Amino acid sequence: MSSVLAHAAAGITAYLCSNTWADKRSRWALTPFVFLAICPDLDYVAVWWFDYVPHPRFTHSLLFALVAVVAVYAATRSSRTARFPAIWLIAAAASHGMLDLLVGAHAVPLLWPLPAEIQMPIGVLPSAGALKIGNYYLWRNLVIELGLMLPVYTAMVLVCRGAVRRWHRVMALTLSPAWIGLRAWSVSLSR
Repeated sequence: MSSVLAHAAAGITAYLCSNTWADKRSRWALTPFVFLAICPDLDYVAVWWFDYVPHPRFTHSLLFALVAVVAVYAATRSSRTARFPAIWLIAAAASHGMLDLLVGAHAVPLLWPLPAEIQMPIGVLPSAGALKIGNYYLWRNLVIELGLMLPVYTAMVLVCRGAVRRWHRVMALTLSPAWIGLRAWSVSLSR
């Protein structure tokens, strides 16, 4: 599974692709985007409180993502201070299953209720690891994951806003060897 920070950052990215942080009246809209990006992991409540592990984890399906988007869209449709383009709400919601798929550690029931679960043969993102504060691998993998995803998220926001400048391209080229190194390191990790 991907980390909650990477999932939340995907929601923040979807928000920034459709709203501007400079408009203080629209900042509240960040919450629904981040909620959509992390809500598939709400099934952990059943694990933590009731020791029940649902299988398949239908909350990671595209159908669940669409239902969540419809609920958020209905709750926010009368907003006059923020924008909620359906495509970016869907992107925020669907990002969760996609990020977990990119880890490659477990099959993801993206097509639920169809029985097939999808798994990547090679993980391109590291697994979040055991959620314990003293777990070295949790922190190492978090640094790798954010090092891989934050440049991608930043590029998405810049492209969506039409704000890509020459210095952004130079920075991307300058940092690309480090990004490629992180990618190679991530792929080499055991799953």
